[in-house]
Amino acid sequence: MPSADRIYRGGTIHTVDSSNPTTDAVAIADGQIIALGAADCDSVAGSDTEVVGLSGRTLIPAFHDAHVHPVLGGINLVHCNLDDIHGYRAYLERIAEYVRNHPEDEWVIGAGWYGDVFEGGFPHRHDLDSVISDRPAVFDSHDAHGCWVNTRALEAAGIDRETPDPDGGRIVRDESGEPTGLLFETAAELVKNLLPATTSSDVEQALASAQEYFHSLGIVGWQDAGVGVLTGSPVDTYPPYLSMAEGGAFNSKVTVALWWDRDVPYAEQIETLKERRDVIRRVESDRGFGGVQVTVVKIMLDGVCENLTGALKRSYRGHDHEHGLLMFTADELNEITRGVERHGFDIHIHAVGDQALKLAVDALTQEDGPAPGRRHQIAHLDIADPEDLARMASSELIANVQPLWARRDSVLVETKLPLLHDDQQAHHFTFATMRDAGVRLAFGSDWPVSSPDPIWGIHVAVNRTAPPADPHGQDEVAQNEPLLPGEEITVEEALRAYTFEAARANSYEDVSGSIEVGKSADFVILDSDPFDVEQRQLGDIRVETTISAGEVVYQRGWARSATK
Repeated sequence: MPSADRIYRGGTIHTVDSSNPTTDAVAIADGQIIALGAADCDSVAGSDTEVVGLSGRTLIPAFHDAHVHPVLGGINLVHCNLDDIHGYRAYLERIAEYVRNHPEDEWVIGAGWYGDVFEGGFPHRHDLDSVISDRPAVFDSHDAHGCWVNTRALEAAGIDRETPDPDGGRIVRDESGEPTGLLFETAAELVKNLLPATTSSDVEQALASAQEYFHSLGIVGWQDAGVGVLTGSPVDTYPPYLSMAEGGAFNSKVTVALWWDRDVPYAEQIETLKERRDVIRRVESDRGFGGVQVTVVKIMLDGVCENLTGALKRSYRGHDHEHGLLMFTADELNEITRGVERHGFDIHIHAVGDQALKLAVDALTQEDGPAPGRRHQIAHLDIADPEDLARMASSELIANVQPLWARRDSVLVETKLPLLHDDQQAHHFTFATMRDAGVRLAFGSDWPVSSPDPIWGIHVAVNRTAPPADPHGQDEVAQNEPLLPGEEITVEEALRAYTFEAARANSYEDVSGSIEVGKSADFVILDSDPFDVEQRQLGDIRVETTISAGEVVYQRGWARSATK
């Protein structure tokens, strides 16, 4: 047994290991856990062992995010980012300030707006024209399913009242048929195809910035839910991942979910996916561990309910003939999933509406269900029919859910719930129902759709109300009126969903996600114990230190570049 490089003691240690839930010390050497408990840790202490006193603070496994978009999020940090504010005037003031400070930009690019701040729930080109009319401007919504552009951008793209809706998208128009400046789904590409080219170097910098941000939140592993050329992506994001893996730039545990492109022929696409997986495997083999694995294929099946593109079994309230959009027919989806699984990939399907969920479960359970050991997962499940949840549980499909969404914020109350019938609302973000059905929950953020802060996600999962400091949940209802009381889960369950279960969804549970001898030394030190604080104060807990494979990658008060 080697001597320990470092021993943590003097505080509460939650392991997320059911056979040994808490301990009082943990010893690490060469980035791995070598002992637990004071007696065993004392036995591996050497003359050079550093002893870190927790001083009553709490140590837990580091977090994993099972569904995130770090390239888009990292790029948003560079452009006109609206993510940390909420309000009509606040948006326009932030944009106007950015425009003044960037007179050289040919296009003004930004992201992060929420529809509830606009009259009627959606922005108009005239709003954007009021602060920028001399050049085109493009702003993605926080969920990346809507794009708000000004008049100059519409003109540059040649979009007018005669322009047809593209396949899989919608150009929103006013009562007279004129485009309003709001483009849904693939319609956004009509404008985005004109934007200045994003380079691989830009993507690498975005990933490095995202990793540093994740470390500050206690996240040491993530699944990028769509790597390749996808809707909203400025460039093929696989080569930058490969380059960074080759250079050892990730001190995190990263899972790449390769994007299934509906416009590329099936056979050709399967071969590309296999080739990309195999190249990364060779890199990992050559380096010992490259920080990246390619094990998943991501399939986008429907849109979101807020813009009527989430696929529902029953029509939207007030829109009797609108059931949403499906990107694939049932037969197409079945063929894709059969082929992808046959070639050894896990499958990650975006399914927001209950009709999309049904088709996803149908596809993943055909031919006697998933192959043994597969980590097939369905993401979002905004509206989930209990019958489909039962089928998920029996086939061991993972519910990859975003806990921060399960609260009555103004976006939900004003722009989404009015579109849903009462029975649909009753099946909305039903985490306790999923758990009781036997479905395993893995938590992800979908950042930049919403904050990647796991502490905030745990707060919402337990309280079903918004964290006190979240700028998008500051109203009285969001803070105090829980969404579907009875659908909350426990602190223990929420913590497990953001650690072990998320690591499992990312195929890293054998090396991370819990504190056990032999696993990677991936820890977070918190200023308070989530099991001791008052539940309504969970969102106020702060990350003090993040340790990834034994390396301190973040301490509150400082942050360093994650690249080596």
